[in-house]
Amino acid sequence: MYAVNTNLLVYAHNADSAFHEPAKEFIESILNTRDDNGNLKVCIPAQVLVEFINVITWSRLESPLSLPDALHLVKQYRDSGVTILHPKTSQLDTLLTLFESVTTRKKVFDFALVATLKDNGINGLYTVNTKDFVDFDFLDVVNPLG
Repeated sequence: MYAVNTNLLVYAHNADSAFHEPAKEFIESILNTRDDNGNLKVCIPAQVLVEFINVITWSRLESPLSLPDALHLVKQYRDSGVTILHPKTSQLDTLLTLFESVTTRKKVFDFALVATLKDNGINGLYTVNTKDFVDFDFLDVVNPLG
């Protein structure tokens, strides 16, 4: 199973982004593609939805959404049937273990996302920022737009 990263959701809902159309098509496609058992092949981490609200409402964005519009979209994702992935109680320990391999605080939120994925047995991530996740051997990182 693959998780969807924040940037894809932002591009899909930011009409002025150069990536808007391909991201929108990709999100629509993965939310309408099911396996032989009728299950979606993707999930959306709760952290991604929180980050989405923060980014899509940012005034420096090309076309920011209002907070009510962003919340409405998150509710639509929640109600779509896609699995919303939540951190497990082991997330802090997993995060601390992941941080043993680095010497910088940069990408702390990426590490938190990876800890959630690892703890939940998710081994794939769709993101435009593949370079941010190359150090995680258990993760198959794919840029579906490029």
